[in-house]
Amino acid sequence: MSSLLLKNARQVVTAIDRGKPLSGKQQSELSVMNDVSILVRDGMIREISGESLSADRVIDCRDYVILPGLVDAHTHIVYAGSRYEEFYQRIAGSTYLEILEAGNGIKRTIRETEAATPEQIYSESSRRVENAISRGTTTMEIKTGYSSSVDGESKMIDVMDMIATSYRINIIKTLLPLHAISMGRNEREHLSYVIRDVLPRTLERVDFVDSFCDSGAFSPESTESFFAAAGNRDKRLHSDEIENIGCLSLASKFKLKSADHLLKTDDSGVDKLLASGTIANFLPITAFSLGERYPDVRRYINKGVPVAISSDSSPLTRNQDLIFALYLSLRFYHLSAEEAFNAVTINASHSLGVADKTGTLERGKRADIVIADVSDFREIPYEYSSQPIQTVISGGNIVFNRR
Repeated sequence: MSSLLLKNARQVVTAIDRGKPLSGKQQSELSVMNDVSILVRDGMIREISGESLSADRVIDCRDYVILPGLVDAHTHIVYAGSRYEEFYQRIAGSTYLEILEAGNGIKRTIRETEAATPEQIYSESSRRVENAISRGTTTMEIKTGYSSSVDGESKMIDVMDMIATSYRINIIKTLLPLHAISMGRNEREHLSYVIRDVLPRTLERVDFVDSFCDSGAFSPESTESFFAAAGNRDKRLHSDEIENIGCLSLASKFKLKSADHLLKTDDSGVDKLLASGTIANFLPITAFSLGERYPDVRRYINKGVPVAISSDSSPLTRNQDLIFALYLSLRFYHLSAEEAFNAVTINASHSLGVADKTGTLERGKRADIVIADVSDFREIPYEYSSQPIQTVISGGNIVFNRR
């Protein structure tokens, strides 16, 4: 592979990799280097230096800021169909659970995704993936869960594999068969179907398993049974989005990599995350879309819980823009720019188990790099409604270029 030199960047900004998720005061620590260059060869970062370097291809970055590729650790980006009517129903006062109980919401997306071919799902999902890449995402977690059949779950994993091949970004696959109770089954029957039929055919194809543990979805007891059946596969958890029903009691037992949403988490839940070492993954675009009160994220940082930020791109929140998520996290979570950037890079990569490969800019890691047309990295959330991203590099490949 030819070499690439990103020359004389105004700023090179990166988290400091301490071998574990950043928390407390460390979450606000960033390394900012001025007038340095990055040498990329064979898809890896080989050198970061203020000295003169050479390569087969050179990009002059003297007017630009360089950052690690952004890491989106929670998406439902693979699906078919639209739920635009639900947007208007929520405006008119319908709640999430009312829409779901009427057979819409997640249940509608299940019907539309199951009716679509893999090629149709890929075509629709690709546009969303391309938008995410154009906003700086180079690593993306994608969940299954829009299916009530084993073949449907497998089809969604097939589409994830197609995306990984076509777009050359890091795709982390999560099995989420406990997303919505399928039509014609009760919760116990759905759980039995998942353990008996879904896990044997899909578990070896994914990196994580996940459960929507919440009111109107699955109980802590069902989630515990599912996680136990999934064995040593790493685990994530949707929790406390609608109500707090005690799901975070599972954090220590299953060594959760992350707990996500957390709109209704109380102090005891925060303590459970701290005790278990679980990353708190917040989804500000979801709170924005649902009109929910934003959680007090400062409470987690002050207690020493590592915080990540993700998009939750889905039919409910049709937004793949981590820059907008950054803006919301500064504006409504009251994070500093440093805390927020660490949340969408190093901490998100730790939550996906890939921090040894990506999430920072340093020698020996994948060349997952964003070049932004700003004078200071703190301008990026400020410019959320414009397009500050000029070039996105994933594994040394230029996957988006506005120039």
